[in-house]
Amino acid sequence: MALEKTVLDERIVSELLSKHYGIAPVSMKKLKLGSANCFRVYDGEKDYFLKEFQSSFSEKQIVQEAKLVEYLSSTNVPATRFYKTDHDEFVLNYQNHMICLEEFVEGEAYDYDNLPPHLLSSVGGMLGKLHRALKNYPLPVDMSDKWLESFSADDLVSQYDSLIQIAKGKMDDKNTKQIIDDLEYKKRLADRCGEYRKYYEGITYCSTHGDYQGCQIIFDGDKIKAVIDFSSAACLPATWELMRSYVQSSSSCRSNTIIDVAAFCEYVREYIAYSPLTKTDMIAMPYVYLFQLARSKYGYPQYLNANLENKEELLQFAFWRTKMCREVEEKAEAISNALLNTL
Repeated sequence: MALEKTVLDERIVSELLSKHYGIAPVSMKKLKLGSANCFRVYDGEKDYFLKEFQSSFSEKQIVQEAKLVEYLSSTNVPATRFYKTDHDEFVLNYQNHMICLEEFVEGEAYDYDNLPPHLLSSVGGMLGKLHRALKNYPLPVDMSDKWLESFSADDLVSQYDSLIQIAKGKMDDKNTKQIIDDLEYKKRLADRCGEYRKYYEGITYCSTHGDYQGCQIIFDGDKIKAVIDFSSAACLPATWELMRSYVQSSSSCRSNTIIDVAAFCEYVREYIAYSPLTKTDMIAMPYVYLFQLARSKYGYPQYLNANLENKEELLQFAFWRTKMCREVEEKAEAISNALLNTL
């Protein structure tokens, strides 16, 4: 679901592509992909993928992505490359929105909740290939020691308390009771984050996609044709990207908020066939996931404080993610123990 209203229409797209790329579109279709506004453009001979980033994205981030996918073109990880403008640039700035033009890859793209289960293990394997390919590729570090040291459980609890007070002023809203129940749970989870923080010690960091999941992959039958959207690429804990990608891609997780521990272990086995993990990583994996999600309020303030068109969708995502927190917390020890057996 796009997070911002597009600043583009067919006339503007045609003018921008003609002026900056020498392309004359004959048709354009808006695509329902991810959080950006995306378009398929056809010039009578060839299809292109045009992406309009959210206003929070900088040109620096997008150029980083373009250079990364150029690097991947020399590896066994398929990715869509960027076209340059007539001024040899990867990015256009239109009304403070960054726009880029990429190769269009024909194939099957799945939404957040409909990836066929038999494709799941290949998603894990491709993540392992990606981490191997980017082993020596430098990216900015996220979830760093400084980031960990800045965490304060008291501050986080206070932020949740503030949201609870706002929710209590909206008791006529059908969602308020669940919002309060969720935020009270997140408060309790925040108190345990001091313990979870220790699991970051000694884990593997690697250059990675940053938002890797099934909906970021184009398939041709059972074959992966391309991994797309490296706009969030960073150096992150491999455990975080691995577990998050499974939870975001598994139909069992997305539809029923249930982690199939055996299926998750198979996903991890496919990954470590290409990129190794340590015992420390396996033990830490569910707790690293919990620490990060305990800190995230995303969805609740957007619903309570803003008049967004998609605020109901954002809230439902927040509800789902909090249910996943409960599921992971309940099974954390069993997940760690099962993962150790994959080594």
